[in-house]
Amino acid sequence: MNTQAITDRLAQKKQELAALQRVRALSESTDAHCLELNRQMGKMVQQYKAVLSIALGWSSAFENAALVDIPQSGPADDDSEHPESVVRIPVEEA
Repeated sequence: MNTQAITDRLAQKKQELAALQRVRALSESTDAHCLELNRQMGKMVQQYKAVLSIALGWSSAFENAALVDIPQSGPADDDSEHPESVVRIPVEEA
């Protein structure tokens, strides 16, 4: 193998090495971004769980509440058995 062929081959290998180093740096950068994204997604999942827990608590409270119908109009004004407007008030069961 002559000197020029060795020089060309060496230059090619240097270019390949530089390309591999760029790929490695990009891969490390991508890994760092993925880790940060994963961390942020974990935080969002925890916040979502907290919101769902609060919503479940409110849902259970409303399901377990006893509701009382209070007519808006007085009995003398009401000529039907069912008043048109009713206020539903939750009351605690003893």
